[in-house]
Amino acid sequence: MYKEGGALLAWALALALLVLGLPIHNPDLFWHLSAGRWILAHGAVPASDPFSFTRFGAPWIDFEWLTQALWFGVNAAAGLRGLWALKAVMLALAFLPLDGILRDKGASPAARAAGLGLWTCAILASADLRADLFTAAFAALLLRRLESGRALFLFGFGLFALWGNLHAGFPVGLALYAAYALGARFFGGPRPAGLGAEACGALLGVLLNPYGLKIYAAIAAHGDDSIGRFVREWGPVDWRSPFQRPLIPALFVGAAAARAAWPRAPALAMSAGALAFATAASARFSVCFAAAAVACLAAAWPRARASWAAAGLAAATVLIAGASARAAWGRAFSDAYVARRAVDFVVAERAVFAPLRLFNTYEWGGYLGWRLGPEGRVYGDGRYLFHGQLAELQEALAGAAPMAAFIERNRLDALLIRNYPARTAGARVYPDGSRRELTRPWYISYLPRERWALVWWDVQALVFVDRARVPAPWLAAHEYRWWRPGDGEALSDALARGEAVAAEVEAERSRHGY
Repeated sequence: MYKEGGALLAWALALALLVLGLPIHNPDLFWHLSAGRWILAHGAVPASDPFSFTRFGAPWIDFEWLTQALWFGVNAAAGLRGLWALKAVMLALAFLPLDGILRDKGASPAARAAGLGLWTCAILASADLRADLFTAAFAALLLRRLESGRALFLFGFGLFALWGNLHAGFPVGLALYAAYALGARFFGGPRPAGLGAEACGALLGVLLNPYGLKIYAAIAAHGDDSIGRFVREWGPVDWRSPFQRPLIPALFVGAAAARAAWPRAPALAMSAGALAFATAASARFSVCFAAAAVACLAAAWPRARASWAAAGLAAATVLIAGASARAAWGRAFSDAYVARRAVDFVVAERAVFAPLRLFNTYEWGGYLGWRLGPEGRVYGDGRYLFHGQLAELQEALAGAAPMAAFIERNRLDALLIRNYPARTAGARVYPDGSRRELTRPWYISYLPRERWALVWWDVQALVFVDRARVPAPWLAAHEYRWWRPGDGEALSDALARGEAVAAEVEAERSRHGY
């Protein structure tokens, strides 16, 4: 039996190491690094936005400032490889207290393997370098202490003083105190000695941050906006996202464990149930649900059958292997979400772009700002200050007129925008009055050629500039007049009618590199 359980533990550990080894792909990493750079350069935390031209000077509560300073220091010392290693360590620290709960409850090796497999499925959607990982680790640590019956004022004060400066997920910890108090009061669950004192210490510890009570206002702002409609990780769990697929069966297993654990551990069951509902509504809660689900599994099935654990690990392996099959293995950071090549172009042509009000797609702003340096200004980035921009852009993409209004309202001179696959029907009118119907890419009508010149493109991004805002010689050297994405039908027509010169088309194609 022990050998069988040991093999299952090794299997679960290998699966967890696969998740820990995934490359970083979070584009928000870079605005965090910019903030860390600013904090260390100024010896203070920011009180207003220093990174954008749209919200420059607007009040900003940077509730993750300590995380940003840490990440900037690691990046300065060890680069992206160091940050990748830090991510793996943070994930490991998020599970170790949960394995402690399993061992505290006398879990068999098979149950410990099942717990690690459940946690790996639940955490996969957030297994990136995110400040959320501090919440994952602190929530797990707090659960182990509460389950052990220990509580101490100084522990609550110290833990939440750190938590309140590293990540805004500390309200989950406060909710855990409330769950244990309610469980003891109404359902006969155990009440850790000194629970009230530790909760008071936690409330005081949170206030040991540079913004005081204002930190709660920033958290409330996150709850009030509609970012979940535009950013998948903020929205409901979605089967279409490969990294969220393992989370779906984990939610069901966690809910079943909570139901089975209810008589013996009502506080754990309440916590896991509430976090399961919260995670179903917003996948960002998965870091906390993972901890509560494993703790419930430890209380419900500490002697889980090896056959059940093996079946669960087999399913988890299939789901996780499928999700990670296309990962950029061997790289510390995957640039799939930062439009690296387009940003390289903008940075290389900094002298031209510096005076311009350059629009950037929401998730690319952090990387663009980091690459532009301390003096660079972006349209927006992943901070809560810019969540409203998502709805505004969505409205602009509805048609040529809304896009023109969006550009005028924001006084934009250039755009670094996604290469959307959308196409529109159009027509070419020839000098003799005849017409030819063509299907052309969206930007032909949204960004009229008379004003906007395409100066960079790849499969991910397009860069347009206002012709009147850049030097004519530079524009002549960089514009793509003919070799443009998705417009091959119009190019063939122009070549056939002699409107385009083959040598010019070939020169643009060669410059583009395709």
